[in-house]
Amino acid sequence: MNHGAFFGKIRLGIKLDGRFAQGDRMKHYFFVNPAAGTGKNVDGLISRIDEAFSDLVDHEHRICLTDSVGAGERQAREIADGLAEGEEARFYACGGDGTVNEIANAVIGHPGAALGIIPIGTGNDTVRNFPEAGDFLDIRSQIGGSTVKIDAMRYEGIVDGREQSRYCINMFNIGFDCNVVELTGRLKQKPLISGSAAYLMAVFGVLARKKGTSLTITDGGSVWREGPMLLCSISNGSYCGGGIYSSPQARMDDGLFDICVINDVSRMKFISTFPKYKNGTHLDMKGADEILDVRRSTDVTIKPYGMKDLFICVDGEIQLTTGIRVTMCPGALNFVVPKKY
Repeated sequence: MNHGAFFGKIRLGIKLDGRFAQGDRMKHYFFVNPAAGTGKNVDGLISRIDEAFSDLVDHEHRICLTDSVGAGERQAREIADGLAEGEEARFYACGGDGTVNEIANAVIGHPGAALGIIPIGTGNDTVRNFPEAGDFLDIRSQIGGSTVKIDAMRYEGIVDGREQSRYCINMFNIGFDCNVVELTGRLKQKPLISGSAAYLMAVFGVLARKKGTSLTITDGGSVWREGPMLLCSISNGSYCGGGIYSSPQARMDDGLFDICVINDVSRMKFISTFPKYKNGTHLDMKGADEILDVRRSTDVTIKPYGMKDLFICVDGEIQLTTGIRVTMCPGALNFVVPKKY
């Protein structure tokens, strides 16, 4: 099959979900990152997608291979812009959290477009926020799934050298976490190192240098924190780093994001705290107030303190900025929740 062709062949069969007018078909677009994970799962995924649609009369599908950074977002935006009024379609990000971010940025603002996720990356943290959902890797579960509205965080500022306004779906990480992500990316290129293992190795590698950040954090127009700190996260979802439960209180549909600052503590203090941070029990530990600050917000500004610019990690992807403003956009994204069979 030519996967660059517009739609796969439609065959007679059963209808899994929804009601359609005669002649109408639900359209499903799969944006496949060939480099996701180790790249070994892509051919099998494409075969499973084609097989899942082989007997469905009321569904059409198209597979789009994303051969470069930003290619999936450009393709998805072009398709979403072309949706007719009242038309609905599903856009599946087949990759890791970076691919999810691209496709989400393409479909937000289009009422008929919904984001689905086929998690074949290494971190896959966004889908961890839906533990009651069906199997995200099962294509029939995705086709038969329902859509819900979830929040998105819009960020604005000079990012990677130009003025930008974009969305983050799961989490921003700044300081220690961001430095860990950069090292994790390099470690994952090595054989036999999984995403979670690479993250843990990077944690201790960065800790050896105790490389944090220095920020001015303004919440609702007032300076909340200023100066050196080990890390800062702004969370819509709860997980980062391939399953680190860093923001257990975060919910993707409550209209708020959660800001967590870990102070510039000693190496030994962080080492003793990290297992709780990993498991999501750090907020309740003894002496937590001396180690971290947590608050909920809808509008926060992050700027470097004593520095010209800083790195931020946006849904697992590193960007350089002179400062950003983050605002919450409640219910901005239609999200596909796989059906449990």
